Amino acid sequence: MDKELSARLNKVRSAQRITGRQIIQRLFTEIMEMHGDRENSDDPAVWAGIGLFEEQPVTFLSVDRGQDLTERLAKNGGAVRAGGYRKALRNVELAQRFDRPVVSFLNMPGADASVDSENEGQSLMIANLMETMGALRVPNLAVIVGEGHSGGALAFANANQLWMLENGLFSVAAPEAMAAILRDDRALARVPMTASQLQQIGIADQVFKEGPQLTENLRKALRQWLATSRKMDENELVMQREQKFQQVLRDWFAD
Repeated sequence: MDKELSARLNKVRSAQRITGRQIIQRLFTEIMEMHGDRENSDDPAVWAGIGLFEEQPVTFLSVDRGQDLTERLAKNGGAVRAGGYRKALRNVELAQRFDRPVVSFLNMPGADASVDSENEGQSLMIANLMETMGALRVPNLAVIVGEGHSGGALAFANANQLWMLENGLFSVAAPEAMAAILRDDRALARVPMTASQLQQIGIADQVFKEGPQLTENLRKALRQWLATSRKMDENELVMQREQKFQQVLRDWFAD
């Protein structure tokens, strides 16, 4: 595997990596967690609820791998199960009903690929969340804290803006899976997935340097984004999402 990619993977998969939950707890107050998918499960890989960002109610979603062995086993290493997507969808629909922006923080290898999840309708749940995110009449934002791979991550990231921490990775598949499919371990050279690469082609809107100022920089950017997004009407929000990804495709094929 490429040395640069290997070094990034070690950082984002570290047990000491900052989590979406930690960022939310630093940015938001009056946090209320929402449990369950109202059907049959409460996937611990997805932490979801409502919090106040400087007195403004915001719906948050967070996916992380867990920081110790017990957490990682409980959270399935961040691989979201069908119930996790139902939980996320429930919270997103409530956000739209009550006119709350949606902010997602992601560090996940993709969706759970088990037979049980497929039998529960995993593919449909991913598609439903992706469709709902794209059609939201409230602003939505995705922040790649670590990794975000495959359609499992894209469902959360169908957003008005995509932000990434500087060592974050966002791609069609995890590097190991990509290497196996392509039979080539030079995944980074073949497919752009780093924050700097994705910012260059227009997928990542902002990249944040990791360090002591991370939380404060995120706070300032979130404050500005919310203020700007609130001036947009429903149609503009939907159109912005569509145009963002359509422009990336036009530029990609033009090259």
